[in-house]
Amino acid sequence: MLLSDIRDGLTDVLSNALPSINVYRLPTDRVEPPAVCVMGFRMDPQTMAISPLQRVTTDLLVLVSRRHIDQVDLLDALVDPAVSDSVPAALAADHTLGGVVDSCVVTGIGDYGEVPVGDVGYYSATVTLEVMG
Repeated sequence: MLLSDIRDGLTDVLSNALPSINVYRLPTDRVEPPAVCVMGFRMDPQTMAISPLQRVTTDLLVLVSRRHIDQVDLLDALVDPAVSDSVPAALAADHTLGGVVDSCVVTGIGDYGEVPVGDVGYYSATVTLEVMG
């Protein structure tokens, strides 16, 4: 399991399942909300010693416009596992990321706040995933 394969798998699954959301393989200087950015990866020392990688943790940054407070409702819906067209629901529907990994599981949702991207502020939340090779 290569990190680039995980990034591609996440991008493909989310783009296909949520066509009204802009999905970015990595954080960029400019995004069009609503958006999801695949962030970096975290590996524990035991996992790094195993080749190929067996377990990786990553975050998805979910962004909506900050122009109006009602966008927070959209952010809530995008990260709510009970909503059928949310990020967690899309990942649960294809937990192997198109056969790229053995499993991809949402392990946390939080870090609500305001995040600047470039010189624009967005409401955001983080979806944390554990990916198993």
